Order: sequence, then C-alpha cells, then structure tokens
Amino acid sequence: MFKQIVNLNGDEMYLITSLWIFIIFFVLVAVMLFYMKKEHIQYMKELPLDEADKEKECSTEERS
Repeated sequence: MFKQIVNLNGDEMYLITSLWIFIIFFVLVAVMLFYMKKEHIQYMKELPLDEADKEKECSTEERS
C-alpha cells in the first residue's frame, strides 16, 4: 500500500486536484452557512420536530 503512495509516477496531479476540490467544497459550505439567515437556520432546525408533532396530533385524532 505504501509503495503506491511513494511511487506516484506522475499521478500526483490527481491527488492534488481531488484535495483542492475537497477543500473548496467545504470552504464554500462554511461560507454559505456563515451568510445564511438566522431565521432560515431556525426554521430548518425545527422542521423535523414540527413534522413529528403533526404526526402525533394526527394519530391521536384518529384514535379518538
């Protein structure tokens, strides 16, 4: 395994390119999260809870 890492034979461009794509992706995600509106973050944070509450209400109404 280490022989493949040490003996790249010109394939280092693929490694460098994939590393840059990885870094750019996560930097863009971090920037997007930094500039996202706080109201949208709060809405997305409560979204699963809202659905669970609605399902509970529907199931209790069906039983009654």
